[in-house]
Amino acid sequence: MARISRNATGLRDQLTTAIAGATAEGLNWPASAPTVIDITAARDDLGTAITDTDTKEAAWKVAAQAKGTKITGGFDIMKAVDEATDLLYGPSAAEKNNFGLVPKGAPIDELHKLIAILVSDGPVGGSLKFDWESIEGAAYEVQWSTTSDFAVIVGSATSASGSDYIISGLIPGTQYWMRVRPVRGGETAEWSDPATRVAPV
Repeated sequence: MARISRNATGLRDQLTTAIAGATAEGLNWPASAPTVIDITAARDDLGTAITDTDTKEAAWKVAAQAKGTKITGGFDIMKAVDEATDLLYGPSAAEKNNFGLVPKGAPIDELHKLIAILVSDGPVGGSLKFDWESIEGAAYEVQWSTTSDFAVIVGSATSASGSDYIISGLIPGTQYWMRVRPVRGGETAEWSDPATRVAPV
């Protein structure tokens, strides 16, 4: 275990203990050391950041769950549209394209299919492993961020093949988001929906 925690909650607890220790030292506390006021401010600022992050994470989970429900509803509607166009034109009719549907039996461009990412702890502390379904002949661009909107890109990489990627050197206790998009030839698909997880200690 590290002497000074890089985990937000652990560090906040250490700062709280340091406040008590520095207060108990009183006049013996070195003038060159951070004052009790400095330590308290750092502890309180970190506590506010933890609360803010927890609140945003909870809101993000609720929003992600709501999005999942909306996707299910939209899928059910499109399934009904698919069935209706089968009745009107036949399952293989070109008219299905007018409704955003690929006629049955027509080739589907795998590059642009929805990619779902699964995330788990990596093999060592500060690492995360992301898995997705492989697309034949595709390489993958990978990005990770500390913000769900990817306003701050922490890192990026290209995976020549395969369907997983391990990101290491992350700060334990910090939440990261990752997204991936397949590339094949000169064509690049859209980014996947992001997956998120807190880097393990």
